[in-house]
Amino acid sequence: MVREDIQQVVALMEGLPLRERRMVLEFVESLAAGTAIGAREARRRVSAWLVGHVGHLLMGGEPRYIAGERPVWRVPVQVTLGVWGEVGFVDVDARSGELLVNDRTPEEILARVKALAGNTAPR
Repeated sequence: MVREDIQQVVALMEGLPLRERRMVLEFVESLAAGTAIGAREARRRVSAWLVGHVGHLLMGGEPRYIAGERPVWRVPVQVTLGVWGEVGFVDVDARSGELLVNDRTPEEILARVKALAGNTAPR
């Protein structure tokens, strides 16, 4: 049964673009590692935290699974209006769903937003 399941997954993945294949593999890896939350939930949690604690013009980007002793979803922080760009990341514990932030995280993200805006301001 497991062999047939693997063959079906391989057949499905062959038709996917490379980026989507990577996402599928990271998701499968997270399941095998016993993670409690998936990439979508990690992104949702980061986006909600950003709006509530940093600024409403920021959102979570495409999460990347990072295996390790404490597996995490690394969610990039993206500016969504005016100056577009990535201004850092927030890690989410893949087992508990806890956001791995501290009291300085909002300040650090805002400093990067200001730096990005300063680098792209019209002259």
